Amino acid sequence: MKNKILILCCMVLLAGCSEWLDIKPYDQISEEELLKKEEGFQKLLNGIYIELNREELYGQSLSVEMVEIMGGAYEVGEDANVWGDYPDLKRYDYGTEYWRGRFAATWNKAYALILNCNKILENIEGKQSMFTQGGYDIIRGEALALRAMLHFDVLRLFGPVYSKTPDAKSIPYYTRRTDSPEPQLPASRVMELIIKDLTEALKALKNDPVITEGTLMSSLDNGQSNFYRYRALRLNYYAVEALLARVQLYAGNRSEAFTHAFNVIAAADKGIFPFVDSRLVIGSVKDPDRIFSSEVIFALTNTQRVKIFNNFFDPKRTTFTFKMEGELLNDKIYGGGSVTGGYQDDFRNRAIWNASGSNRFFFKYADMADPARIENTMIPMIRLGEMYLIAAECKGDNLNAGLGYINMLRSKRGIKADYNSFNETLLKYEYIRELYGEGQLFFLYKRLYSDIIRSANDKNNPLASQNIFVVPLPEDEIEVEK
Repeated sequence: MKNKILILCCMVLLAGCSEWLDIKPYDQISEEELLKKEEGFQKLLNGIYIELNREELYGQSLSVEMVEIMGGAYEVGEDANVWGDYPDLKRYDYGTEYWRGRFAATWNKAYALILNCNKILENIEGKQSMFTQGGYDIIRGEALALRAMLHFDVLRLFGPVYSKTPDAKSIPYYTRRTDSPEPQLPASRVMELIIKDLTEALKALKNDPVITEGTLMSSLDNGQSNFYRYRALRLNYYAVEALLARVQLYAGNRSEAFTHAFNVIAAADKGIFPFVDSRLVIGSVKDPDRIFSSEVIFALTNTQRVKIFNNFFDPKRTTFTFKMEGELLNDKIYGGGSVTGGYQDDFRNRAIWNASGSNRFFFKYADMADPARIENTMIPMIRLGEMYLIAAECKGDNLNAGLGYINMLRSKRGIKADYNSFNETLLKYEYIRELYGEGQLFFLYKRLYSDIIRSANDKNNPLASQNIFVVPLPEDEIEVEK
């Protein structure tokens, strides 16, 4: 793995920063010059955000495609002439040559970006006087948070079922650039390091403009840099709070998870991440905001986002199209009333699922009528609704203690019927409605060690097992450990 990561690290810097650099070719001298200016650190950090959009990571594998198939989101057929290698993934056959390669690519890409985070963190130390506008702390805080987020998702994918074996050997945690591979650590130790990085990031971001000025989702007209604006497109202070809520819940620390989720909810109540106005998503809206952008706490920005829709969800596709099993979608997710919590008038149903003939298709990532809008480029990474789900789950000793948070979220989705009681099955249905197509369902089931909801017929739903939830490490990593 070592040599592959070092090569990828160089490739990332070339691909991620070439559009930002005036000095070519990108060599050791230009890199040294880059690290002598605040603008250079900004470019390096931007390069990491850009590379998060790659197919190996959140531009495909860890958002709308690979992990969503693993999470049962889509109805996948068996004909390889139509579906290619997806039937193997549907069966959780992680050992095929194709899927070994895909998982290794995700691993290598994540660690390449982790090493680039470490490049920033090592070189920024002690250079406070170089920065303006609190830039030192913001860049350092975002780099720490990115390093933690990438390690966390590698752990969630390749690590053990944390609730069952938290001390099992898992993945390496890189806090420095090195030519030598780091050892695989117990999952509990990796989690400690993730929480440590995020806690330090939160301290560094204590003066983030998002706290006093909001997300600043517009450009300045005076020619000044916009680097410290568009805070919802970066790991801002509240995004780190939200990520800590997600991490602490995964670690089983419910009290800490609730505290962080509550802090984000409190910020939203002050208008920083307001619930979407229903007039922007349903009714006769000409350009619906299907991702509910005002609620997105952190998103990537990808000007080619429509390719996600074209490649996987467009009903005009001539081969496969990713969509939910029709009976599950209509009878349980957005039907079933009090049994499953589903209602057809749910904003998420009306705004995101469009009918074509007898089928319904997923339109969250379809182009808006005005493709130049910033909302049209956003790939949600963390959203407000998840914070309500976390708060509900962590409010007390049983799920009923959090009914207020669940019912508040549902009221903001146009659902008038409140839950009178709550359980894990209903929690899973709420997650599906809120986060479908965003790469979180597989990790939900793994955290709960729960059967996966893929079909309206429970007999067709994969049963929880280690074989499903633990993806084998790439072969090169296993060889290093031996």
